[in-house]
Amino acid sequence: MNKLFFNLICSCLMFTAIMTVQAQERNANGQSVLKEIALNNKENAEIRELALERIIDQSALKEIALDSSVDTEIRKLALERMTDQNVFRQIVSDKSVDTEIRKLALERITDQTVFKEIALNDKEDLEIRKLALERVTDQNVFRQIALDNSVNTEIRKLALERIR
Repeated sequence: MNKLFFNLICSCLMFTAIMTVQAQERNANGQSVLKEIALNNKENAEIRELALERIIDQSALKEIALDSSVDTEIRKLALERMTDQNVFRQIVSDKSVDTEIRKLALERITDQTVFKEIALNDKEDLEIRKLALERVTDQNVFRQIALDNSVNTEIRKLALERIR
């Protein structure tokens, strides 16, 4: 009786494992198809948006958000669906990514060290630097920027306004 019960349990576990693997494979294939539609169905934006809304794979969303050949609105939607703070940091730090996408990524970041780094060091993109400075909470950063004569005047004024 014990052997029969043991074999039954093993069979059930094996069946569950096989079904789980098959479901994961179907999901991976489905995500791949959805990503392909979101990236390449240029004729129909509505279909691309519907496909994008169903993508849960963060790496696929990242690929879409960073693909400069993809329509900006689709890229923004992909970015809005992302949750990975490391990817947001990567996007904001990459000066080759256009400002609109960098701004959206910056809005999603929660890490003060990223805001500080950009506020202190991003000399190429004034708009991104302003947005980062607005999110900084460290008074030392405001002081450092306000005292630095090499910093853009507008940025220095913003820092001065934030000093308490």
